[in-house]
Amino acid sequence: MSGQSEAPYAALSVLFWAGILAAARAEGRRAAEPTSLGDLLALGLASSRIGSVVAEDRITVFLRRPFADGPAAVQPKGEGLARAIGELVTCAHCVSLWTAGALASAHLARPRETRFVARVFAAYAVAEAARPLLARFR
Repeated sequence: MSGQSEAPYAALSVLFWAGILAAARAEGRRAAEPTSLGDLLALGLASSRIGSVVAEDRITVFLRRPFADGPAAVQPKGEGLARAIGELVTCAHCVSLWTAGALASAHLARPRETRFVARVFAAYAVAEAARPLLARFR
């Protein structure tokens, strides 16, 4: 970040935490459904897989293209907020954190639907992890 203002990065951080705190505050006004270990594992696995899909997969290049260059749109471009967003959407770890926040917030409002989405991506994570093991038996 040498020579660049930290303000766009701070703005993204404030946006993330404002969303998390707003969801937590809204949740505090109603009876919470407990989060099971299964939900937590599914949300975690889903967040990780979604982060990888958004930041690295060819199929999501259209999401990164406005903020990143290169054939696979993985090199952040621009300045200011556009650059900060480019660094966010090309970082699987970063997208995973934002996804975890979004899924956890969605789980508060719509647990059934969020569980379905989380289970789809958690199953994908398990399939990806099993691929090298299964390849040994071919």
